[in-house]
Amino acid sequence: MEQQDEPVGAVAARHVGTVRLGIGLVQGLAGWQLLSLVPSFYNQQNDHQALLWSQRHPVPFAILALWTAFVPLLALAELPRMAARRLTLYLLAALIGLAGLVAYDFWRDPLESNGWTPPVTRIWPSPGLMLGATLGLFIVNQLMEHRARRHPLFTHYAAHFEDSWMRGFQLVVALVYSLLVWGVLELGKALFDLIHLDWFGHMIEHDWFRCPALAVAFAAAVHLTDVRPALLRGMRNVGLTLLAWLLPLVVLLGTGFLFALVFTGLAPLWNTRFAASILLSAVAVTVFYLNAAYNDGEPDNRPLLPLRWAGRIAGPMLLVLSVLAAYAIALRVGQHGWTPQRVRSSAVALVALIYGGGYAFAALSRGRWMKPLERVNVVASLVILAILVALLTPIADPARLAVDSQVERLAAGKVAPGQFDYQFLHYDAGRYGTDALAALVHSADARIAQRARLEQANTTRAFRIDNRPDPATTEPALSHATVYPSGAKLPADFVPANFAEMNAFANSCLRDGSACDIIVWKAAIQGSPLLIVQQRPPANAAQAEFDPPLISYMGLPVYGRNAQGKWAQIGTIGSVGCPGVMAGLRDGKAQTVRPDHDDLQVGGVRLPFKSTINNTPAPCAPPPRPVTVAPAPADARAPARMGPAFGSPGAM
Repeated sequence: MEQQDEPVGAVAARHVGTVRLGIGLVQGLAGWQLLSLVPSFYNQQNDHQALLWSQRHPVPFAILALWTAFVPLLALAELPRMAARRLTLYLLAALIGLAGLVAYDFWRDPLESNGWTPPVTRIWPSPGLMLGATLGLFIVNQLMEHRARRHPLFTHYAAHFEDSWMRGFQLVVALVYSLLVWGVLELGKALFDLIHLDWFGHMIEHDWFRCPALAVAFAAAVHLTDVRPALLRGMRNVGLTLLAWLLPLVVLLGTGFLFALVFTGLAPLWNTRFAASILLSAVAVTVFYLNAAYNDGEPDNRPLLPLRWAGRIAGPMLLVLSVLAAYAIALRVGQHGWTPQRVRSSAVALVALIYGGGYAFAALSRGRWMKPLERVNVVASLVILAILVALLTPIADPARLAVDSQVERLAAGKVAPGQFDYQFLHYDAGRYGTDALAALVHSADARIAQRARLEQANTTRAFRIDNRPDPATTEPALSHATVYPSGAKLPADFVPANFAEMNAFANSCLRDGSACDIIVWKAAIQGSPLLIVQQRPPANAAQAEFDPPLISYMGLPVYGRNAQGKWAQIGTIGSVGCPGVMAGLRDGKAQTVRPDHDDLQVGGVRLPFKSTINNTPAPCAPPPRPVTVAPAPADARAPARMGPAFGSPGAM
């Protein structure tokens, strides 16, 4: 039964609208100020005073960012619904709770890295915290609204439904409205550009205009949908009707999948290695559509017979899918231990089991169609809230649980020291991982201690196939390098640790024990050979997973002594993927040839000549014949020989 709208006086409505617009303006101005403190790129200077305030004080900045994102939204939603005292206490509790979560979030993992450069101090809350805070505050807000109506928790389900679905649709409508406002501003920019007036376009591109404009537009949309709830309720009902009729389709596909499993068995499902994610996604979609069909549970909104039958089938189907997902996760944990992803997946699987078991009971119950679903939804919301608190705090931090599990497996001998994922501790487990890695450096097992020490000295991630740990990443540099031609040796002063470009894929064996071939090119340049390095597939990668065409396109690095006499990468050679090229290099059959076009030197400046318009490697064509160049006369003044003139038959 739809609730009657409470009459709101025109004066009161205008007052609430003014306050809401003011909140939006303050939120926009705060967002502008925060963005002005964000560097365009992370400043890695050693001078502490050169860093911005957000980099010197990342935790306060992140707290302010989270406050700016969420607290005004709570105020916009609850301003006309809660008494001033209750609303003040509610917002104060939100401020304290968010600040505590941010403080722990930065304590557990203060750094971030793109994988190819050394980690730097991060300034934004982690994505996991943002997602958890969004979902948690939505649930808390709806429970607070229910309490503000003085309803007991497990009664008046229609009010629960009204509050949650209306607030969700209101959020979506407000976001869409804000985007439409920005689209109109962009249209205005295009119109002014037609008459060469660019001041408007420059104005809307600045954060001092963009942030307040979007925030005020969002606040205005919230107010408009609040004072005209019938319009929003009509949109919601249309949306629910459309979503409800997707329930039979998803039930048909889900039951068909389960029926097919009877004949195929579970082996193909487990071989995918991501079965749990797909199964849990199917559970979430089915729960969403089933709730859309159930609506508020009032007899007047009872769905049609096809939807009721689909709901009866969906309950047991959800339970079976949830059990399969939980079993898949349990198998992976038993085989490989806990990881942060498996901890989070297990939390989702627990919620799925609650929904599955509860909805199966509701489907088989007599009486009004799916009536027990109401209590299941309330219980599930409380469980979700408890799980979020546990995951975002030390109670069940996924990184902590994963580190404890993996280190325990290493100590128990379930995983060999050479197969352990030390890189996970270094980069993917925050403070818990780095502390555990530091402890492994002092392990009584010399193999563990040596590998932990090498990983601790790494400053960049190593390339990995399908996220599988590569034992070579914790082995000494060049330990699996093969030198060609037969009998050749590397120069004694070629020390890989002296190179700066240790993050390139082709240079992995100069950083760790990755397999590679090193060709010693005897063509002397200033009395020193050149070294060509070719990376080989990781030990844990199938040959099909290695991409020779990519290496051929990028070229192989060539190392030699630079002008200062130090070893460095001085260039690359391409077309190494052509037939017989690598075999010839390994056999020492390479020959030097003169280029078709020499470089030019003008006024003491050397102008390099590129023989292709783009950067693609030369085609695999027969090699040119070696050219013997006669020495230039002693009185020759030209510094270099020029090739054919442009426009001549031989020109490019």
